Amino acid sequence: MKKGGWEYFYKKILNKNSPKEDYDPYYLHKKSLFELLPKSGLEIIFLGDSLTEQVDWSELLQNPNIRNRGIGGDTTDLILNRLDTILASKPKKIFLMVGINDMLGLGQAVKTIEQILLVYSAILTEFKNKIPNTEVFIESVLPVHNKITRYWQDNNNIVQLNLHLIELAKEFSYQYIDVYSHVSDSENQLDICYTEDGLHLNGRGYLKWKNVIEKYVNDTNRTILKNISTEDVFTEC
Repeated sequence: MKKGGWEYFYKKILNKNSPKEDYDPYYLHKKSLFELLPKSGLEIIFLGDSLTEQVDWSELLQNPNIRNRGIGGDTTDLILNRLDTILASKPKKIFLMVGINDMLGLGQAVKTIEQILLVYSAILTEFKNKIPNTEVFIESVLPVHNKITRYWQDNNNIVQLNLHLIELAKEFSYQYIDVYSHVSDSENQLDICYTEDGLHLNGRGYLKWKNVIEKYVNDTNRTILKNISTEDVFTEC
């Protein structure tokens, strides 16, 4: 712990202190940009992979304090590697969704759920220890549609990962948000009306995601009651 806690353990004990050559240039470019952008302490950070990166959350949720810190292809490992920038901003809130690329093995070997949870727990430990006043929201990993995606993954594995994320959220006293069930169909697949490739979301998918989380983002009434809105109509298939 004197040498840096989980980050030291991860990089030294697990031999993950990789040179720059081991990282994709796109990842390094985005990481360097995030390091240089101004930090106010009022940010609401969206942290994750391409699912997070591919939308302007500030515009979608009409909140100027939102900062998109998603990077396409990100894994739990890569997020832990760039966590210093997130911690340095001491954001008001963090919305975290990550894990699908770990399961798909993009840019690395496919990880087991246990391996994913080890790194996920390290990320949350850094949050808890270094930014204790930040509200952290753990968003469920989304399903895929196996009939149309080239990124095949068993949705039962994703369900199991999400069940463990619920327990992690309880362990760290963070809020878990179930987005999965709102975008899945009767066969437990990513609903085809929300995707074009079976993995990423189209406009309807992002509107549905927005409807699930906006009460947590904008501090509106967090009750179970749900009002019918224009967005609800537009996100129906």
